[in-house]
Amino acid sequence: MDLIKWQYTFLLYVFLILPAIISFAAGGFEYLPDESTLGLWHFDGGNIVDTSDNKVKGEVEGKAAWDANQTWNKENKPGKSFVFDGNTVISLGEADILIPKLEITIEAWVYPEDLTGWRLIFTNWDGPPGAYHLGVQNGIAKFHLNTEKGTAFAGATDALELEQWQHVAGTYDSNQVKLYIDGKEVGSTNHGGKLAGAAGFDVIIGSKNTRQFKWKGLIDEVRISNIAREADVLSPNLDAPQAVEYSEFTLPTLWGYLKTNK
Repeated sequence: MDLIKWQYTFLLYVFLILPAIISFAAGGFEYLPDESTLGLWHFDGGNIVDTSDNKVKGEVEGKAAWDANQTWNKENKPGKSFVFDGNTVISLGEADILIPKLEITIEAWVYPEDLTGWRLIFTNWDGPPGAYHLGVQNGIAKFHLNTEKGTAFAGATDALELEQWQHVAGTYDSNQVKLYIDGKEVGSTNHGGKLAGAAGFDVIIGSKNTRQFKWKGLIDEVRISNIAREADVLSPNLDAPQAVEYSEFTLPTLWGYLKTNK
């Protein structure tokens, strides 16, 4: 009898709950957390919520504000994004969980309103190097990595556009540092070694540990992962709702996500 009940529950999940998850994912093609997600922030208003299992708490330093007309998604539906006014940053603290050792992907949708000098997106960096540094120098996006073998970076050749939504992503697979703009690889360099973070450096969205080079504009859909993700799973290249893979890892994650968003 218990077996029959379990089978019935499983079928109910497949035919009723799973379509609900896919429908939710399709409304703007927001990422779903998976077993490789270290942190994921949708910036939908209210508290700075990390929807990954790690639940890394974000603290706003400055004015907390959301823009209510975010339209980067493929269905052109309005949404929310966080407003960085040039003085505001989001600190994730000394979050060791956000500093993987072998591989990493950092990505975000950005809407720059000022690209003079350095403008930073997501960093663990100070004057001396931390572990990583995703930012823009005079309009040119760059992804810096620091490992036991030293620092390296991948940079773009063309500048980002002002007042346009663009997706910026940096990856490292222990062999290469790569940079993607709008889902296309625009720069790479060979590099190796384990990531080398620095004790006492905060992980920051919109600046770095010294609170310099603050972002001015909007940022949305920030994700950091402990793998080097391929281009086809970056947001601009998703041409359908994300596929849900059944595994011992993803089922609890998706179930928890559904319960918190019902």
